[in-house]
Amino acid sequence: MSNIHIIYNGTSHDLSLEDLITEQDRSELGIYNNEEPRSENLTADQIKRALANHFDVSLDEFNELTVDFHKNGNITVRPNASFGKS
Repeated sequence: MSNIHIIYNGTSHDLSLEDLITEQDRSELGIYNNEEPRSENLTADQIKRALANHFDVSLDEFNELTVDFHKNGNITVRPNASFGKS
């Protein structure tokens, strides 16, 4: 089972991929098979759309976030890192 760790609105959330992507979300996300969603078969855009549905907000809320896919199947969604002076 893959887990998603997200930092959103200043708060950390841990969700399972199975809880995040419900049966209802699958067709909207372009997942048409009967298998459980797996992180290696998803794109960053699909993850962001699923999170927007989960938090009941616009997809635009996640435009500035980075999606990191880890070898163990887990996913981290975090603010973009900024380096140097702005």
